Amino acid sequence: MKELEVFITVHDQERILDFESSKSVKHLSSYKYVFVGNGDITKVSHLDNIVVARQLPFNIEEEEYKLLVSYTAWYALVMNNLIDSEYVALIHYDVKLNEDFERSTLSCLQTNGNQILGYVPFSMLHRDFLEINIGTHPLFIAMQNNYHVDIYDLIKEYIARTNDTTWPSADQIAVSAPMLCKFVKWFIPLINDLKLYRGCGHSFERSIKFFCILNNIPNSYMPNVLKHYQLDSHGTQFTQKRPQSLKNIQ
Repeated sequence: MKELEVFITVHDQERILDFESSKSVKHLSSYKYVFVGNGDITKVSHLDNIVVARQLPFNIEEEEYKLLVSYTAWYALVMNNLIDSEYVALIHYDVKLNEDFERSTLSCLQTNGNQILGYVPFSMLHRDFLEINIGTHPLFIAMQNNYHVDIYDLIKEYIARTNDTTWPSADQIAVSAPMLCKFVKWFIPLINDLKLYRGCGHSFERSIKFFCILNNIPNSYMPNVLKHYQLDSHGTQFTQKRPQSLKNIQ
């Protein structure tokens, strides 16, 4: 069994080609793409390190659920038993990785296997965490309906009790394989309340912190080994116009 695998969520074959030509690939020893959605894969189907979620026995790839992008990848990996490592790093296609990315990630997880490591730490005190984000309302409904949790009250109480004000944003994390399995199954009941909202990807992203709080899972952060460019290929970033390709920025 490998110690660490890197899985890259992607929904456009051109983005795979971009990543394959980037410097980030040179720093990775064990990585696979998880292709989600119904896009064309004719240019990349020859690759031996691509997992096509829609071709798997267990998937949630229906087109109307396409905005759950990262979760559909994680679900496919877990439910089809495709993880062959002790730890996994789950990232996007729109990143630039430091040459020390794998070594630093593995070292951190080996120090404490019962944690979720984030690469893009962000403050929960910022308005974008819950106050103005499009994912907040559907997440509030889903958490109330399925876990009887008021996310606003929970965060207020948690911060007052712990002084922890940071969350692992951008759903780019590293974690043990069993912990990922636990999260994926924990999130399943929330899907029906989230799947049709335009902001459901934002809901999913924030749900990781609530999972951690409710299960007493610590977070650590490693912001200097990954740069996230936040390419807006789904058109859900309302605050500013973002690029759609890495070609002009890597």
